Amino acid sequence: MSDPGLRTGENGWPLAALDPIGRARVLAAAIPSSAFHQGVIDAPYATLWPWVIDLENSTPHFDSQVDRVVIHRRTEDGDIINLRMTATSHGLPLPFHVRIEDGFCMMRGLARLYLVVMAAVPEDEGRRTRFLHMEAIPLPGTGLFRRFIQHEVDSDFSNLTRLAESGFAV
Repeated sequence: MSDPGLRTGENGWPLAALDPIGRARVLAAAIPSSAFHQGVIDAPYATLWPWVIDLENSTPHFDSQVDRVVIHRRTEDGDIINLRMTATSHGLPLPFHVRIEDGFCMMRGLARLYLVVMAAVPEDEGRRTRFLHMEAIPLPGTGLFRRFIQHEVDSDFSNLTRLAESGFAV
């Protein structure tokens, strides 16, 4: 007897799929310096996710290390948005390649200097949002920075939660 909830591919083999949070957790597990914070934010997914991926406007409000974000190029391929952007932190510019999908945003700093992942899935029929924020320095020997990164990620998550409670009034 087959499982009605089991999805299979063309060849009949079971398909394994991860939601955006699962994808982000796999990345976090693979990078020694990574730090993440996951929780449920009391804001509808349909409100939170569009606000978060408006990177130029949202990021400087919830990420205390980012002063400014400038989008230099935007292309769309179906449901995928690709950006070239620069985030300025304490006067230092860091260029990023960004890939945004529904519920998943990965920002990769040039020369692998930094990685930021944000992932979200609807919770409670979309009335709330399960959100994961992860940051890392994906270079060998950077695991020593994990504690500092964790502090920053926790702060960003708290700021995002506070902004959501205010209806994203900035």
